Amino acid sequence: MSVITYSMKKDWNKKLSKNFCAYEFACNDRSDEFKVATELVETLQQIRDHFGKPVLISSAYRTPAYNISIGGSSRSQHCLGTAADIHINGVDPIRIALYVASLPYFQKHGGIGYYSRAQVTGGFVHIDVRETHSRWISKSGTAYQVVSKIMPTIRQGSKDCIGGVSYAVTVLQRHLGLNVDGIFGAGTKAKLVEWQKAHGLAADGICGMATWSSF
Repeated sequence: MSVITYSMKKDWNKKLSKNFCAYEFACNDRSDEFKVATELVETLQQIRDHFGKPVLISSAYRTPAYNISIGGSSRSQHCLGTAADIHINGVDPIRIALYVASLPYFQKHGGIGYYSRAQVTGGFVHIDVRETHSRWISKSGTAYQVVSKIMPTIRQGSKDCIGGVSYAVTVLQRHLGLNVDGIFGAGTKAKLVEWQKAHGLAADGICGMATWSSF
């Protein structure tokens, strides 16, 4: 992995790829030096090319002091210059997370965190290019649940609970405009079937990769 140190004073407007400049990766505390992994830039450019819209970075490199000040993980990939929290205006963050998960490198490597919010377009996606494989989803704040993939297949009877299917039912109910209770019951299935029919999907009431990608 190639991690390069840049300076806001010297390199702020340096082009790192077709659509990304160095300053977009600087720490939010306005420190001069910051680190950026070349592989991270390449991944973000792939996302930009795929969706055809600007990728907005809310947090990339963090100095250790800044990371502590915002309650970041002591093992944060942001401090290594290998991570970015992103969103794209008009694109559901879940679509971004699923696209990244489909990229060859992320089949066995990299971190992806999907941060769902009450307003479904208000979430964001954490992406990092670590050499190990890590996935998690969150429904509020910084609390999260580790999952095996983004997103798990869920069906009637699935429930959101520790040791269960994490927050996936909550995410689905938010996308379907339902009252959120974290329980995939008959009402959730019926609404899901309506969605699937309206979007040309197999109307089986099971939320798998094809349905998640349709949101």
